[in-house]
Amino acid sequence: MSEPTPVADVPSLDAIGPGDFVCIAHRGAAALAPENTMVAYRAAYASGLRLLEQDARLLADGALAVMHDASVDRLTDGRGDVRGFDTAAYRALRVDARRFPQFAQQTIAPALFDEVLAEFRGRAVLVPEAKDVGSGAPMVAALQRAGIAREHALVQSFLLEELRPAVDAGYPAIYLSRTDEGIDAVKAAGVGWAGIWKGASDTVFRAWIEAGFRVIAYTVDDHAERDRLRGLGVQGMFSDDPFALMAGLPSDLRCVY
Repeated sequence: MSEPTPVADVPSLDAIGPGDFVCIAHRGAAALAPENTMVAYRAAYASGLRLLEQDARLLADGALAVMHDASVDRLTDGRGDVRGFDTAAYRALRVDARRFPQFAQQTIAPALFDEVLAEFRGRAVLVPEAKDVGSGAPMVAALQRAGIAREHALVQSFLLEELRPAVDAGYPAIYLSRTDEGIDAVKAAGVGWAGIWKGASDTVFRAWIEAGFRVIAYTVDDHAERDRLRGLGVQGMFSDDPFALMAGLPSDLRCVY
């Protein structure tokens, strides 16, 4: 496989300032293409999006699948837990793309994490989530193996222990939560970002912000909700439809997406 050509407009996490608005394509912009597939990431990239999220789960042979759910039932023609498939069986599944007419006639296999890294290394900021217990270390190993620069990855998880390998390797990390519990432990672990559920109370958002975290809300597509959260000091959002989310923002606001 040929090396991907780096592009000049790939963002750097180091260059994101506290006043910038960050928009991350949730599951590869799930409103626009079948989520967490190479089709979605390619379509998002082609439309100009450069912050791409992946959900990563362990397969039976230790490889990492890109799949949000613990089972393959909702997204594919298969049945069963992701963890029950090896790489070959997982790749033999076919993604249900019927709700996207432009992709409905395509044969789409579910993605592997290594596949995403190989194609988008040096071309986008990758925002992978360690979904399973034990997935954090292999995820970081995959990032390192693929040569993903420290400023081009933001590793996320609801599981603090799964973020420790990323912090140890020098990758920035974002802890996902719906509450303000555990702030001190998250800070002590060296995590600098927090991903907070959009439905959390204002008190929860303020607690993370006042503790010094850079806060990203998930998953936001509504303008009124966007503006309310920005008013609280939230720096960015995960979004299924990033371009719709960013429409109507102040023209002098620097958007990183």
